[in-house]
Amino acid sequence: MVDRLNIAAIFAHPDDLTFLAAGSVARWASEGHKIYSICCTNGEVGTLRRDITKKDVAKKREEELDAANKILGIKKNYMLGYPDAGFIKGEELRKNLVYHVRKLKIDRIITLDPWVKYEVHPDHVIVGRMAAEAGAFSTFPLLYEDQLKNGLEPYNCSEVWFMGLLGHAPNAIVDISQVMEKKVQAALQFESTFEIIKNIFGIQVDLNNITDLNKVKIEKNLKRLFQSIGTAIGKKYGVGIAEAFYVQKTEPGHFDNFQEILSEILGNSLAPPKIYRRD
Repeated sequence: MVDRLNIAAIFAHPDDLTFLAAGSVARWASEGHKIYSICCTNGEVGTLRRDITKKDVAKKREEELDAANKILGIKKNYMLGYPDAGFIKGEELRKNLVYHVRKLKIDRIITLDPWVKYEVHPDHVIVGRMAAEAGAFSTFPLLYEDQLKNGLEPYNCSEVWFMGLLGHAPNAIVDISQVMEKKVQAALQFESTFEIIKNIFGIQVDLNNITDLNKVKIEKNLKRLFQSIGTAIGKKYGVGIAEAFYVQKTEPGHFDNFQEILSEILGNSLAPPKIYRRD
């Protein structure tokens, strides 16, 4: 019997989680874990259009996130409403995230890797860093004592999973073969994102008139992209379609990584990643 976990995906913009780790989230939800999403901004700057307001973009992207979460089996979404495009104050965000870790009794955080090379988006960096810190600091009773006066208790979040592009070789591989279609269908909900990513797929799409034919093209290309990346990861580790993560266990105020770092300093090879195969 697998222990049921409370898992929080903490990310910067509405489409971050779906494009980076939707398969693993869908698998965990199907296994009975409670999944929460915490989106730190509304992504209101994330458009190339000039005929639309920030308010309209934010509303559209939140609706898309809700639709994607429903497909993935996410229990509840929290929109924190911080400004998009580099204006998040880290100390405020960390306190807010510690509050949610304590309130929801989060055992596992999945977030963006703030240490990935050449990450240019400040939202990704600050959200990943503050999410990681929330995982390590939510256990301290003398930190943010006002939260405890209101009935919350310190909570020991056990681990942080970094998703997407990683600043370190992965140490966890999750087979998502059985939920691949959910990942594709969830990603298709983000029509407002297509204008930004369409060049990756080589598709010319009139975003004011997305036809059924265009949707079919987009779906085929999304599936091809996800499968090619997922298959390449899976093949290397002897599984089907997979997603890769860098996982750190937490201790109060730290990651439990001293032995790992020391081993690397001494020139020893990395331990093989843990493989989460299909049942």
